[in-house]
Amino acid sequence: MTSNQGAPLSRRSFSSAAYGRRKKGGHSSENGAGEAVQRNSFSASRSVGLTGERTVKRLRLSRALTVSDSTSIKEACRRMAARRVDALLLTDSKALLCGILTDKDIATKVIAPEVDIENTPVSDVMTRNPMFVLSDTLAVEALQKMVQG
Repeated sequence: MTSNQGAPLSRRSFSSAAYGRRKKGGHSSENGAGEAVQRNSFSASRSVGLTGERTVKRLRLSRALTVSDSTSIKEACRRMAARRVDALLLTDSKALLCGILTDKDIATKVIAPEVDIENTPVSDVMTRNPMFVLSDTLAVEALQKMVQG
């Protein structure tokens, strides 16, 4: 980054410029309050745009990993590792959501009690009836639901 005269700007001078401090002849008010107000309103509108106006669908980066509840724990763990995810959605024979398997479930319900991972279905260790929201739900509403439990 360089100044108007071609000399490199330090990180400090860039920060000062970014926060509305100008040298003589600038257009901001003497204390920089005009730019501070503008900066704060931009920050506020940006945060609302990231949470309040976006839906869960727009925030989701990838498709959820889903398997049948009869899948073995070993196979479920293999798929989770392959996709690098920490949770897996489980469906019943009617393809309806019936549970979720998380890395915490694996640690506390599989590894600690030494469950046979090759012959035990995930339905034996999953968290049943997880709460969910529809994809068109606002992200802020989904967050509120998660916090409330």
